[in-house]
Amino acid sequence: MNGDILNFLFNGTLNGAVFSLIALGYSLVYGVGKIMNLSHGAYFMLTGYLLLWFLDFWPDYLLFNVIIALIIVTILGGLTYLILIKPLQDTHVGVVLITFGLAFFLEQLALIISGTESYAVNDYILISGTSEIFGYSMINQFLFVIIMSLIIVSLFALFINKSKIGKSIRAVSQDREAATLMGINANRILLYTVIISAFLASIAAVLYIPAAAINGPTMGWEFLTNSFAVVILGGMGSLVGSVIGAYIVGFVTSFTSIYIPNGPSWAHLIPIIVIIIMLVIRPQGLFGKKELR
Repeated sequence: MNGDILNFLFNGTLNGAVFSLIALGYSLVYGVGKIMNLSHGAYFMLTGYLLLWFLDFWPDYLLFNVIIALIIVTILGGLTYLILIKPLQDTHVGVVLITFGLAFFLEQLALIISGTESYAVNDYILISGTSEIFGYSMINQFLFVIIMSLIIVSLFALFINKSKIGKSIRAVSQDREAATLMGINANRILLYTVIISAFLASIAAVLYIPAAAINGPTMGWEFLTNSFAVVILGGMGSLVGSVIGAYIVGFVTSFTSIYIPNGPSWAHLIPIIVIIIMLVIRPQGLFGKKELR
């Protein structure tokens, strides 16, 4: 099989796997609280830098470093809601501005501590080496990312559909007032969703960044833009749409990088193009419901 085709398929699947983990949480928060959390990409970025910083303190305790990084970012998600989002949740512009401010603060924090350089954190790779399929060499850690993403997305779907909290999340996302009348604490449910979204973004970073790189403090914005494109394409608040949208954006980005002249530069524009096209022709996305006015 042609090497370019395998490269396109592998990178498209990898992109989709990472995008789906990050976009799931972003879509979940919007679906429950109609909140656009612009600090979502910063959770991904911060996880990578925490792994880097912890290597200086505990180089021999890699699993401990990963667990602590996940806990810190997850707690940060909860504090983001309690301190910043909750007081302003009835003012959508206020939420956008305050979460943008948090993302910018975390970016500047990483910039002050580590500068603009790129860093490798290969010590955290769980499965080293490569595997050859039809003559194409694939990084084992990236194969692991794809498999783990499918497992996590499947477990997440079970959690949303079968658990008590998951059913409460669905109820609040469908009709907040009715859910409240049924005794569901909507604010607590929204807190849970922000915590879950931060955890999913952090998990994506823990799996992906060790085999890739930390590409500077601004990397969070790139993943936020990708997540935004995915949920706009799939439908804001639609979890199924987020997963399908993630793989569509992932494969389109991969195709652009490989087959279009100066492709890597154009690939960065794909999320923006997706956002513009979908907002013009179908604002509710592929699987979203049209909002009544």
